[in-house]
Amino acid sequence: MTPTATYDDLLARTRQLIGTTEGVPVVGISGHGGAGKSTMAARLAADLGVGEDQVVATDAFYAETCGPEAGLWEQYDWRLLEQVVRSARAGHDRLRYEYRWWSGETGVEDHPMPAVLVVEGIRLFSDRTRDWFDLMVWVDMDPDEAGARAKARNVLQGDDDAELELWDTKWIPEGHDYERLERPQERVDLVISAPR
Repeated sequence: MTPTATYDDLLARTRQLIGTTEGVPVVGISGHGGAGKSTMAARLAADLGVGEDQVVATDAFYAETCGPEAGLWEQYDWRLLEQVVRSARAGHDRLRYEYRWWSGETGVEDHPMPAVLVVEGIRLFSDRTRDWFDLMVWVDMDPDEAGARAKARNVLQGDDDAELELWDTKWIPEGHDYERLERPQERVDLVISAPR
């Protein structure tokens, strides 16, 4: 397993990548739902002068197959997300992509390309994505604990009972499956303990 690091390590490593990487460096931040990956990505972006709308979340790439019955790798349109990563690496000056939310709402994001592309979301690290990132970060928290935090957050957001039940029937069990199958802690450059 990768040794545990700190947020300051992440910030320093990312600053080092900016200006020394051909094209735009890409930092991936992943963890289980509720672990704090979105918060960490937002903090990193703010500390680097990257706008909140320039952070790319996997939650903007729900596939048409997404839903309670979708399999472990069927929630997101990984092909579209890869196109965004490749466009940054190729030196494009615009961060432009079509989004699709869980609700089915679609649209277009179009912003100046940031100095570093921060991508965050669940299940981000696998054999398919191993060459997407210049720096891979795992926000470490057990799926059960992270899921309990996510459920508490979603209650405050007003999610209905059916949506909350998915944490127990889908998201938490799939978190265990993902960790067992992909062993993300062993793939990444930095493991950072989730803030509690």
